[in-house]
Amino acid sequence: MAVNTNIRHQIQGFNFFKFDSLGQFLQNLIQVALFVGSIAALFYLIWGAVEFITSGGNQESAKSAKSKITSSTFGLVILAAVWIIWRLIIFFLGLSESAQGPLDFIIPSP
Repeated sequence: MAVNTNIRHQIQGFNFFKFDSLGQFLQNLIQVALFVGSIAALFYLIWGAVEFITSGGNQESAKSAKSKITSSTFGLVILAAVWIIWRLIIFFLGLSESAQGPLDFIIPSP
């Protein structure tokens, strides 16, 4: 009995650096870039929050911290939008039967 590819990925774990074609390489590269970008934006958000908390009433330091928080929030929103657009491109080009990813949702087909 054949094992579904979703189940196989869950059992074996997904290897970002394994690819058989250029399309799969690009998929993996974009997934890694989005993951690294998300982690970087999250750390930048935390850095801005810590800087804001420790500003001690200094207006210039608080302004810098607010700028970091705003920039990292916009960065996370942009990364989320890129991820959604990328998953839809993969689905509509027929590169995958489902829009697989960390959330693993399946778009119904007509």
